[in-house]
Amino acid sequence: MSVLSVTEIIDRIYVADALDPSRIFIVPAPRRESIKDASLDLMLGNHFIVTKSARFSCLEPCGDETRKDVAQYQERVLVPFGKKLMLHPGSFILGVSWQYIGLPKNIHAQVSSRSTWGRAGLTVATAVVVHPSFSGCITLELVNNGNAPIALHPGARLAQIIFMHVKPDNKTNATGNSKYFGMTEPGFTRLHDERPELDRWKQIGKYVSFQTNSEP
Repeated sequence: MSVLSVTEIIDRIYVADALDPSRIFIVPAPRRESIKDASLDLMLGNHFIVTKSARFSCLEPCGDETRKDVAQYQERVLVPFGKKLMLHPGSFILGVSWQYIGLPKNIHAQVSSRSTWGRAGLTVATAVVVHPSFSGCITLELVNNGNAPIALHPGARLAQIIFMHVKPDNKTNATGNSKYFGMTEPGFTRLHDERPELDRWKQIGKYVSFQTNSEP
């Protein structure tokens, strides 16, 4: 798996044929100066999901009230351009990229913080993988690991995305199948979707026990 160079990124974004299957689709089209060091800068959008003080013991994926708990735990906030949102130390919010991105089936991408913001204590995109054929605005998971509040301004270049070649699998569906596919705003956590798998492990636990033999 090799990283696309600046020239390759530009060629794939500004390809003459808009229907070229190798095209990296980005709207609005980035300025060429934002493509450097084999990466593309991502700008912060206007939509956020902020966390509130929890009124329950924990977020339990196997709980019957998980959807309700998430609704109490998170809320949507719109921040216009020219305004700011304060991210306090130890706080976590979900943002979203201003750009809408579509990847071809032979391109995989990863998102990371820009060094300027990382040095201020901001961690961006803790879930960094963008799968081939993904389409949508990219959710940015923002955590302030510093000791001072950080002002988040829509339009700020918080993150960078790196594109990599991947061998396409023609046996699978070419369209994205992520649960957050096609979103233009950050989505609430779908922690409840993890329950069926965890319930299967619970059933296994009824029939399988792990015991350690103690030395005499």
